Amino acid sequence: EPPVGMWNAYTGAVAYAEVLQGIRSRMKDRLNKPSILPPPVTDVSASDATKIAGNSSLFLAIARPKAGGQKGIDVVATVELRLQPTDAKIPFSQPWVDAVERKIAKATGFDARTVDKTLQPYLCNLCVSEQMRGRKLGKALVRCVEKITTETWGYSKLYLHVDLDNVAALNLYRSEGFKDVGFRWNPFWAGDAAEIGYFVKSYNSENR
Repeated sequence: EPPVGMWNAYTGAVAYAEVLQGIRSRMKDRLNKPSILPPPVTDVSASDATKIAGNSSLFLAIARPKAGGQKGIDVVATVELRLQPTDAKIPFSQPWVDAVERKIAKATGFDARTVDKTLQPYLCNLCVSEQMRGRKLGKALVRCVEKITTETWGYSKLYLHVDLDNVAALNLYRSEGFKDVGFRWNPFWAGDAAEIGYFVKSYNSENR
């Protein structure tokens, strides 16, 4: 179907550029207002909360001095923490695109399930440079995100997506206690994205 083909072309051909542009935009916003406090989404409407959350990502990075005595640093690992609806939809970097897709899904009769009624912390864009892998930097960043989620933001759940074919990432998340939610965002245009795992970890006073 032409509309589906056009949508899949967008999500495939320009996905990298869209993700990169979105990360740059959100990082710029955060650098202008540095803080690890939670996005101020209480006591506002659901639509306003989504807009605020879309511009309130938190980025963590691990860096080291440049080699050879050069000035500056090299970032070797990063992760992003944001608030997201818990309907298993893989977020685009631009929140307005997510809003459009959710409206299309509703208009076409797709029954989008949600785990929670409110936005919840979502871990994404965990990256470790190839030469630094195997040093548990990814695990360290995941645990930092968990600590911020529970102790600073005050939430009791953390969600994420993981490619089930990415054995290293899947094993990391499972070893840290993340479990498959049990459903996917799978409208008819989702394609391979419907196969991406949607995981959650719940916290209580004993495992914080």
